[in-house]
Amino acid sequence: MFAWVVIRDENLGVLQPALARAWTGGAAALARLTLGAKRPRAIAALWSDGARARRAARWPDVLGDWQDINEEPLFPDAALPVLAEELSGLGAPALCAYAGPGFAAGTVAWYEQGALISYEHVGGSSVAWDPDDGLGRPFDGTAASIAALGGKRIAKLFGSDRDVDVLERQQLANRAVGGVLLRRAFYRILGFDPPELDDLAGLVANAPLVRLPT
Repeated sequence: MFAWVVIRDENLGVLQPALARAWTGGAAALARLTLGAKRPRAIAALWSDGARARRAARWPDVLGDWQDINEEPLFPDAALPVLAEELSGLGAPALCAYAGPGFAAGTVAWYEQGALISYEHVGGSSVAWDPDDGLGRPFDGTAASIAALGGKRIAKLFGSDRDVDVLERQQLANRAVGGVLLRRAFYRILGFDPPELDDLAGLVANAPLVRLPT
């Protein structure tokens, strides 16, 4: 359904130098949205319009091994993680977000300071990774997943311990696991509940589109 790099609008100043480092040929497609009535947050969604990565993404070795064993790509568009690395290296924390049909598949990868800091994927196989805990299982909002998390892990996923109330909303939501991962990721970048994912995809599709040559 979609594959994007998402950053906060306030960090768009580093986009052009990041694109110059990350991609070549084609263009970058950019859609900007402002969401939320009480606490508006402007974000930008980016994807490749014929551009290709100048290099391979820098995945942790254990995730590379997982990919080889399971024969399942870590991200469907190899150019997007490279852009996320370059954006975050220039001071723009970045989210790579992928949603498959029906949200039965989904991938969330967070980048800061030029490196991957958290990864969750569900699809034919499922895996999660962070630098402290290594490989594990994605947090899917079930009671078992909630019980397995400590406060430190929750803070990593949601941004702060005070946001844990979203756990109950996700646990009650009747959604595919990929949708749970993605809604939590957009909650984190926005600071409030995102629109329904179908609606969010529609908002991006209908937003004014800017194409930036790379």
